[in-house]
Amino acid sequence: MPSINFVHRGCTVDIQIGERATLWDISIEVTPFDGVELIEPFGARKLKLAKVEELDEIQAALVEEIQMAIDHRLVGC
Repeated sequence: MPSINFVHRGCTVDIQIGERATLWDISIEVTPFDGVELIEPFGARKLKLAKVEELDEIQAALVEEIQMAIDHRLVGC
C-alpha cells in the first residue's frame, strides 16, 4: 500500500492508498502541530476512487488539493 507523508504549513499529512481490482481506497489524515490553528479541523477522511487514472496522477492531485485545503483553513491567512 503506497503512502505519502509530508508537512505543509505546520500540519503533518498522512495519505494511505490501498488498491482493489477497480478502486483506489484512500485514507487521509491531517494533523496540525501545537500552536497551529485551523478554522475548521480536518479529521480523518476516506475516499474510494475508480481506477480510471494512474496512481502517479492521483497522488499528485491529492497532494495539491490537500495543500490548498490547508492554506484555506489556516487562521490568519
